[in-house]
Amino acid sequence: MSPLLIDFAGNDYLGLARDPRLAAALSEAAAAQGISATSSRWGLGWTDLHEQLECDLAAFFGAEAACLLGQAFLGGLAWFTTVDASRRTVYCDEQSHANLTLGMQAAGLAVRRYRHCDPDDLERRLRQDQGGAIIASDAVFGISGRIAPLTALRDLSREFAADLLLDDAHGVFALGPQGRGALEAAGVQAHEATLLGSLGKALGCAGGFLVGSLDRVERLRRCPAVAGSTPLAIPLVAAAIAAIRIVRDEPERRERLQQHAVRMRQDLLAAGLATVACDTPILAAPLGDVDRAMQLADHFARHGLRIPYFPYASEPRADLLRMVARSCYTPAQLDRFSRALADRP
Repeated sequence: MSPLLIDFAGNDYLGLARDPRLAAALSEAAAAQGISATSSRWGLGWTDLHEQLECDLAAFFGAEAACLLGQAFLGGLAWFTTVDASRRTVYCDEQSHANLTLGMQAAGLAVRRYRHCDPDDLERRLRQDQGGAIIASDAVFGISGRIAPLTALRDLSREFAADLLLDDAHGVFALGPQGRGALEAAGVQAHEATLLGSLGKALGCAGGFLVGSLDRVERLRRCPAVAGSTPLAIPLVAAAIAAIRIVRDEPERRERLQQHAVRMRQDLLAAGLATVACDTPILAAPLGDVDRAMQLADHFARHGLRIPYFPYASEPRADLLRMVARSCYTPAQLDRFSRALADRP
């Protein structure tokens, strides 16, 4: 694929992955402290930068504490293996991300799937439960861009005294008035759920985190998935610290992101293409069949836009072509997207 193609897929919603300030923070930390943490958190692998990043994450999300993860994919495994012994049944959205489903299975929990984004079906199932339930879902579904019914999930967790885990990998730093994600946008408070987030989507870095109560976070820090793994590489920690500062200080990035998403959706609608969701930077268009999705991907490539088609493990619809908005697109790049759609056969 030509290196001149402009990426209109993937993640990097705020355009931070190539920000020179992150590159500078990364290179300075590498020169001063090296690359690998070299050991586990409780061995020699924890530095002042790791500690600062956890404190920054807790403060940013208004939570009691944060647990840093080498990979966001470890979040489900870590969280489900630390649930109270009295909670043995998980009610999860049928399209939940694999990190959640694999985590609950590894923990030996009974898994009950409710219909996608259907709180009524979840409530019906919870009323049949004998107590000790857990509710788990993506907050933003990363392929379709659909946002889960977060206030309904929060309300059901209250009514049935259920633990609530929400994976907002695709919402944190990109959505919400302060960039705290889909939960903030929906009015779900930090103390009402454990939040799993990614440092590798809107933040443009790598790794993940869980934020929640101090008691839960302390258990997470000592579970095998966290305590037995090497923490995030030191230069990436420094880059994430710099990125959070940018997100906090430059809200205009989120404003541009939303403006670009609105424009791109309008262009798609003008070309006769609807998107699954309308309130995230993810623009997933159902094309009707796989061949049409592949043809449109090839058409975009001919116009200098990289939007690859491939089937997604967590998405049952095979005909989706997933595009994304980014805050860093220039007017000329957005015009190219518009022209490509106008020229669609």
